[in-house]
Amino acid sequence: MMKEKHFMKKYSRENLKDIQAIVQEKTGAAIVPDRKPAGYKIRKMAFLAGSLLCLVSLSVFAYAKFSGLNGDLAGFASAYQGDGRFEIVIINDSDKELELQDDVKVMQWSTSKEVEGDSGKIRMSGQTILPHSQGVVSIDISEGYDVKAMEENLPEGDWYYFILTNNNFAFGQDWMCSFDFDIEQTEDVMDRSADFMEQIAGEQRTEEKQYGTGELVFPEWSWPTVSRKVSGLYGIRENGTHSDHINIAGTAGDEIYAVADGVVLEAAFESYSGNFIVVDLGDGITAKYGHLKEIKVSEGEEIKQGQVIAILGQTGMATGPNLMFAVSINGEEVNPFVE
Repeated sequence: MMKEKHFMKKYSRENLKDIQAIVQEKTGAAIVPDRKPAGYKIRKMAFLAGSLLCLVSLSVFAYAKFSGLNGDLAGFASAYQGDGRFEIVIINDSDKELELQDDVKVMQWSTSKEVEGDSGKIRMSGQTILPHSQGVVSIDISEGYDVKAMEENLPEGDWYYFILTNNNFAFGQDWMCSFDFDIEQTEDVMDRSADFMEQIAGEQRTEEKQYGTGELVFPEWSWPTVSRKVSGLYGIRENGTHSDHINIAGTAGDEIYAVADGVVLEAAFESYSGNFIVVDLGDGITAKYGHLKEIKVSEGEEIKQGQVIAILGQTGMATGPNLMFAVSINGEEVNPFVE
């Protein structure tokens, strides 16, 4: 299976104290103190029906959420070549030339701090990507960093990332790219990157569409958010993949409500769902809320129907602000929505 990577947007904020704060501001991801993202070791999984893609991801394969170039698209993916060498596949789908500077920061997610080493010794080449084209940027950190120690000392659930810039790290001109040390062919990354960009373009072309109308599977449940626009249905979707959840389009910052009384089983982060909550509703029924900007409850907490448990966002693999909502009964997924 392929690597599971993480989707993020280009971020743009002034006077933020550290990288986590920047990511929180732009991606909507609430960084929970003293808790590492659960299930978040960059692992392999299928893209779409067999592969994922991470924006600005720098390793075996980087599935990155496409950052914007003044509203246009640029996609970053990566392949680790071994011996501290990386190749970043960049798809510049904008009308502007993207010229990255030969200045790179190597960061650790859990600390939001630069990894110990000498960034001045990082070697970088091929930084200019023409409009509407694909290119490869090479980064070699071997002379400035102890690559073996980085690999051996990385805790479970943590990861590294590069920050790339085209304007002296003036936020709004930077991109994040997570990476690990598994090796993959650059050509494979390029193919999957192109496929993923096409998928994103297709989703944008069909952005204006009819919304589903109906009720939740259990009529006594409360509706989980402000909007009732069901933008993605359970089952087989247009791209041929199976969805175990529905998506309810909304506005970032909308409140998310508990559909029924229950106990929070998990409140964490994963690459697909972003910030998410799983709630035990009794009788073998669980509900999962994903793509959250902020989580308002903790694991083990008892919650009441209608209680505000989260804030709607666009974390994980979300192409716009929405709530991912899934239901299972005795471990078997069911359609949460009845039209």
